[in-house]
Formats: sequence, structure tokens, C-alpha cells
Amino acid sequence: MANNDIARKTLPTGRQKRKRATAAQVDAHRPETLITYRVSVLAQVLSRLVDASVRANLDLTSRQWRVLVVLSRLGGTSSSGAIARTASFDHSQVSRVTMELSDKGLLKMSSDPEDRRKQILTLTPEGTELLRQGLPHSMEREERLRGRLTESEYASFIKVIGLLEDEADKLLEDVRKGE
Repeated sequence: MANNDIARKTLPTGRQKRKRATAAQVDAHRPETLITYRVSVLAQVLSRLVDASVRANLDLTSRQWRVLVVLSRLGGTSSSGAIARTASFDHSQVSRVTMELSDKGLLKMSSDPEDRRKQILTLTPEGTELLRQGLPHSMEREERLRGRLTESEYASFIKVIGLLEDEADKLLEDVRKGE
């Protein structure tokens, strides 16, 4: 049995009997060594970086930018549900952001003729133009961040992030099931 399998089977989740840390474990606990802590801190720093950059260059929030980028990636027209899944947002976040982007004239919202409950989003020419203005800044940020890593380190980073994301999804599913 691999280490990952052992960790998955023994991890306390949901309805299992609650365990308590000893005083020594509390004293020895160093959150800065935890994967969840480090990834969370990195995500917050990167989010602030993107937010500051797109606000300064495009007068958008990072969430607005992300929706525009994802919508473009999905072909310029897509359902709000597909945007939510692709951008890892919940539906209420996408709804709020798309209203803001619609008010700015960057996308058009319409109802799906086959399912009136489904919202269809389409990039406007103004939205496409803003993407063209913002992408060079985005690529510069990416280039600078990637510049800190060798090609091998970057490949390993992407692999590790994928592994952790898959495992986190499984853990979340276990917690939701109460296992």
C-alpha cells in the first residue's frame, strides 16, 4: 500500500471520533511547514498580485479578469455554469462578477433558449479588446514567476500541484460523506 493510500485511510474526517492534540503537539506545531498553509499563503499573495495589477492596468478585479480570461478560453461564449467550473468559482460569484462585467459592457448575458434557467455569456468586442490589453501584463507576471524556476522545477511543480489538487478533491469528498 502506497503512503498516499495509508494517509487517505487513516485521516480523521467528518463523523469519526474526534482526537485531541497533546500539549507537546500543540507546542511543536508549525503551520508554516504544512502544505495547506503554504499553498494558502501563496494563493493569497498571488491573488493580491493579480488584483493589484489588473486594477492598475484595466480597472478590473482579479475575479472579473479571471471570468474574462476563462470565457475567452471557452471560445468567447459559454454558460455561467461552465465558467464557474473552469474558474473554480461558485455560481453566486460568477453571477455577481458577470453582472459587473455586463455593466461595464465587457460581456453580454442572455438566457439559453433551450433552458431559460441557464445563463449564456458572450464576450463583447470591448471585452475582447480589454483582454488584448491585459494579456501582455499577465504574461509578464507569468514569465517573472516562472523565471524563478528551472524547466525541471516547473514541470515538477505542475505535477505536484496536480497530485495535491486530486488528493484534496478526494479528501473533500470524504469529509462531505462523513467518512
